[in-house]
Amino acid sequence: MRAIQEKLAGWERPVITDYELSLLVTSQSGKQRAVPSHELFQAVINGLSLFGLILADKDFKPGCVYRLFGRTKATAAEIACAVDPFAYISHLSAMEYHGLTDRFSKILYLTTPPDREWKAQAQAKMASDLRERVDTHKALKLPTLRRSAFDRLEGTRVELMRRSSRGAFKNVKSQQIRVATVGRVFLEMLREPECCGGIQHVVDTYQSQAERFLPLIVQELERHGTAIEKVRAGYLLDEVCHLKHATIDGWERHAQRGGSRRLDPNGEYAPSYSEKWMLSINVASLMPGTYQGDQ
Repeated sequence: MRAIQEKLAGWERPVITDYELSLLVTSQSGKQRAVPSHELFQAVINGLSLFGLILADKDFKPGCVYRLFGRTKATAAEIACAVDPFAYISHLSAMEYHGLTDRFSKILYLTTPPDREWKAQAQAKMASDLRERVDTHKALKLPTLRRSAFDRLEGTRVELMRRSSRGAFKNVKSQQIRVATVGRVFLEMLREPECCGGIQHVVDTYQSQAERFLPLIVQELERHGTAIEKVRAGYLLDEVCHLKHATIDGWERHAQRGGSRRLDPNGEYAPSYSEKWMLSINVASLMPGTYQGDQ
């Protein structure tokens, strides 16, 4: 028990899952293939709870996630990234982190793989964590790595985006979080503007920030953007922001006529049109004759 207490004292994340606790208990087994019984594991949990070293987190199903004694209050993002090892902060929440917006969202946007991919990644991680003990661990019905359901953390609403293409993120060790890279965030703005403050906020952000991050935007769109996303980015970077880049010029080959090709993927088709990018400009502030003030 003392060895586990010492491990918990040095635990970097603000919470610990039942699966991670089972790894700590297993790591104290002397034999290479030894795995503690479920009864022993539960006795350790009861002992840690009795001494107040762990406390079940009220935002999760009882017995799945525990707070650690003596820790400062964690943010919703820190807890989410600790509980879901494959999730990262995205969309408007990532825009806020990178200083791309002056809005303070009341929603925490997270991106994580869909269930099938999540389970496959979890199986691979368990195999790496437990090695030759993995089959015995499962047979003894010790906690496995599984997705914990949550829709609010620390009073903050969580919007979980299940996406097959997880995209690029970076680890922020000082906060124990993962966050979408700047380039990925600019791609998300085009892909799902409704989760990035709305299409007008996306346009405003491109106008104010795209020049500063142009190489990162171009690199991300070139690698991971679809044809229509490259057209949308090309229009904004070229005709709205008046930025030049050889890669952007190459995206013009993706332009093609079609009523469904709109700047705002969620908006109605508008007669205002970019001849170069063959794109319906269905954003009011960008339509000819619209006064845009100091934007």
